[in-house]
Amino acid sequence: MITKYNTSAVILHWLIGFLLLFLLVTGTFILSEIPNTLEKIGNFRIHMILGIVVTILSVIRIINIIKSKKPEDLQMSKLRLKLMKTNHVLIYVVVIAIGVSGILLAKTSLLGEMVFFGANHELYDSFKNFTVGKIHGFLTKVLIFLIITHILGVVSYSIKNKINITKRMWFK
Repeated sequence: MITKYNTSAVILHWLIGFLLLFLLVTGTFILSEIPNTLEKIGNFRIHMILGIVVTILSVIRIINIIKSKKPEDLQMSKLRLKLMKTNHVLIYVVVIAIGVSGILLAKTSLLGEMVFFGANHELYDSFKNFTVGKIHGFLTKVLIFLIITHILGVVSYSIKNKINITKRMWFK
């Protein structure tokens, strides 16, 4: 009987989690508050590189989940199990959608050319003027909600069942 996730799943889970936390906090509370000037290009570069890394790591994580043996399901109601699995799937779908929308935003606004190739274009006052920019921002709020519900689910299950289930997603 498998009781823990494999080492690569654990590394990917926590690495993606910490990178997402950094991206969500800096993107939502710092980058969005700084005026779009040329001085902000370095911040965009870090955000875009890490966003691409998270998107790629998430695809790798999905492949790892599909190909690896998983611990047996936790003992819970069918409804809660379905909600838990739905939450996990939605987190991955939204993370990848955020990555894709970020790439599309960089392309349509010419920001990618400025950040990575030094192109000399005018920087837009707000990326919310782009539909894909609005989508990108909305999806980040959805992801924050999904992550909070994920954490609340782990904590509530642990309290209710008096078991530390985070050990399942830790090293053997």
